Amino acid sequence: MAASPNNPMLPATPDADPLANLRDIHLPASIDAWPPAFGWWLLGGLVLIAMGLLIYSAWRYWRSQRYRREAIIELRALYSTYQREEDPQDYLRGYTELLKRVALTHYPRSQVAALTGETWVQFLDSTAQSHEFSTGAGQILIQGQYQAQTEVDVEALQRLGNLWIKRHRSLPAGVTP
Repeated sequence: MAASPNNPMLPATPDADPLANLRDIHLPASIDAWPPAFGWWLLGGLVLIAMGLLIYSAWRYWRSQRYRREAIIELRALYSTYQREEDPQDYLRGYTELLKRVALTHYPRSQVAALTGETWVQFLDSTAQSHEFSTGAGQILIQGQYQAQTEVDVEALQRLGNLWIKRHRSLPAGVTP
């Protein structure tokens, strides 16, 4: 069968190169990356919204913890004053006042304002979820500031106050001091 104008696939002669009659492969047009499809715009928008919400919530948390940062600075200043003047009674008064102000910042005034002595120490223990105030160095807060001369473990109180300021949490539901 000889090549004809209607059938270009058949070689005209047996010696002719059959590949010469093939046409080149035509590649499709390249797909542009821009503008992206609607789904990518939607995904990008959702990612931006999620990042914005994450940043906003982190900023709000950081702002809500400002009283803790300031209280720790004030506790360090109180300790520095104690190291200069070596007056444990003055340190104890300032320490109790500072913890009370921090508690009033975080908890309702009706729960905290009237607490003194043993109920105050129990409140500190329950909000710190420990017993270091009632069994450890914090026992001095029960009567120590009203006595003329008391032995105060200032370093232990400093550590305990620092931990309480950093870690105090809300009271469990139904628990009142």
